[in-house]
Amino acid sequence: MPSDQQFSFFSAASAPQAATAPQPAAAQAAAPAAPATPAAANRPSAVDIDGLNPAQRDAVLCTHGPLLVLAGAGSGKTRVLTYRIAHMVADEGVRPWQVLAITFTNKAAAEMRERLNALLPGGTRGMWVCTFHAMCVRMLRDDPELVGYQPNFTIYDDDDSKRLVKTIMSELDVDPKQFPIQAIRSQISAAKNGLVMPDEMQGQAQTPLERKAAQVYRVLQGRLERANAMDFDDLLVKAFELLAKNPQVLDAYQERFRQISVDEYQDTNGVQYAITNLLARKYRNLMVVGDDDQSIYSWRGADIKNILSFEKDYPDAHVVKLEQNYRSTGHILNAANAVVAHNSHRKAKRLFTDAGDGEKIRVYQAADERDELRRRCRLLPHQRAVAHPRRHVPARRRALQDRGRHALLRPPGGPRRDGLPQGRREPG
Repeated sequence: MPSDQQFSFFSAASAPQAATAPQPAAAQAAAPAAPATPAAANRPSAVDIDGLNPAQRDAVLCTHGPLLVLAGAGSGKTRVLTYRIAHMVADEGVRPWQVLAITFTNKAAAEMRERLNALLPGGTRGMWVCTFHAMCVRMLRDDPELVGYQPNFTIYDDDDSKRLVKTIMSELDVDPKQFPIQAIRSQISAAKNGLVMPDEMQGQAQTPLERKAAQVYRVLQGRLERANAMDFDDLLVKAFELLAKNPQVLDAYQERFRQISVDEYQDTNGVQYAITNLLARKYRNLMVVGDDDQSIYSWRGADIKNILSFEKDYPDAHVVKLEQNYRSTGHILNAANAVVAHNSHRKAKRLFTDAGDGEKIRVYQAADERDELRRRCRLLPHQRAVAHPRRHVPARRRALQDRGRHALLRPPGGPRRDGLPQGRREPG
């Protein structure tokens, strides 16, 4: 079973609560979001922001009220997120423990923590930089009794949850051939992420699969509660319950986290959206970053409407579009722009680059994934390196990265025909 160590935070040490109060909530709510005032913009910053492009600088200096940053691929959104937090702490007097920054993966959180440590040496104590699940674990560990759990509650990982669902399906005589376990679990997960409780799911069920999933869901929740356990989805649901049903707890977190940033907002689901808006409701200093053109997780509950309707939720939101790309050449971006322009639900933006047009795109229609891999491997020896303005990627590293992604395409020990050595790992 997983331990809480899977969910990492910026600082394990506790920090004092907020010491200096910003302007009253009512005044902030009435004031429209806007970039920094001219005086603030002209004042020398303790954080070097001269290297930012105009749109990035606009986002970094907008620190009051709701902010929507539409960040195209390769546009430097992590840099904007970290520089904005560093600017608030170093230049505007925001205390580190007043900052909550939410990302979607532990890897992204670790990268953000590393960058913030470099920008604010010794100045990040008490800052929460973590995933939604990590944040919820910490909240629930502090007040488990308020949601009916003991302090030593267990977190079931995916394997634990799957075994329990399988057992329940067997007890209820649910045929796994007619109703696959993954389909049942997907239905239950979608219900939890949408804050749909077992009774409500039972009432809404229309298909045989939905009815069976609702039956399993009801028994599952009873078993989890009796075992003093939660699965990953429960961490979100119970944290929302903690905040929504306990005004004193919600107020304490609202007072502490006066500056909230959420990355990959296009991938938030219903309960994550609800938690975010509860925490930001009082002071409304909410920055969300995302790209509606990169929303690919609807199958696990992500709702693109969360980012598309941000300006409806916050009519005074300041909107910044990060459209300058630092990863690709002009021909690649033009092709990408032409493809995503056909998306039915999106906010208009067009990526561009100062790196030049580069080589023209060549199209190769592969017969299958193995043919695609062979084609890539034949081309790589002719590419000494791939370079662009911000980094230099050796061709060998690209080859090894591709080989790792396609490792499952070959049987173990199978012959190699791509000319790359087998069994060696790129250092670092």
